[in-house]
Amino acid sequence: MNTAVAAGLLHLIAAEPTLLPSAPEGAAGPDLIRWARDGGHLCLGCGRPATAAVIVNSPTAGPRWLDLCSDCWHTVRLANDTERPA
Repeated sequence: MNTAVAAGLLHLIAAEPTLLPSAPEGAAGPDLIRWARDGGHLCLGCGRPATAAVIVNSPTAGPRWLDLCSDCWHTVRLANDTERPA
């Protein structure tokens, strides 16, 4: 995944957060670790097994899990930093 594709993925998630599984309200660090280590989730970016999990708080759909492999997580972070206004 390159940065442009990652930026598109971030836009898609913002536009349609229901594509992501619902996360529990108030989930924190231990919940993220447990979800990521569960092993049953695929990376939204490339389809490989996910190794990272974050919660995206959508104003329209509430908290959602975002599952990514390490490589895609790094690229999405770069794209997110690039997309932020200065």
